[in-house]
Amino acid sequence: MRRFANEIQRDAWAVILAGGDGTRLQKLTSKIAGDSRPKQFCRIFGNKSLLSHTRERLRPVFRESRTMFVVTKAHEEFYNDELSDAPGSNLVVQPANRGTGVAIATAVLQILQHDPDGIVAFFPSDHYFADDAGFQATVGSAITLATHQRSQLTSRH
Repeated sequence: MRRFANEIQRDAWAVILAGGDGTRLQKLTSKIAGDSRPKQFCRIFGNKSLLSHTRERLRPVFRESRTMFVVTKAHEEFYNDELSDAPGSNLVVQPANRGTGVAIATAVLQILQHDPDGIVAFFPSDHYFADDAGFQATVGSAITLATHQRSQLTSRH
């Protein structure tokens, strides 16, 4: 049975990294939001937070059940409502921000429990892209490539 690229993409995992403290833009986000929230939870572009923009941009490419979020407990007041519809098993809540490497490793370890051969893509939650379709096409191509060239891109245990 032939699998189409869209099916391949929808079997991959997206990990949205949203645990950063946003210290570099703290003055800007304080002016915009009126509090100390990190930029991924701030409405810098339009009426949605950067995290919401990221989530919407990835929806056409990844299944909701295969979209994970790495967040930090200290930011719960900022992501609680925004991620209330995400399955609890798809939230990786770190007790404290320990950096991108730890966030990635923690998410990969959780995904390995469900899908040892899964393709995983990581996305920062604090970026903006004006061309969502172009972004989605690029991500789709990368996932398709990773699926077909698996042995050249990954190491087996």
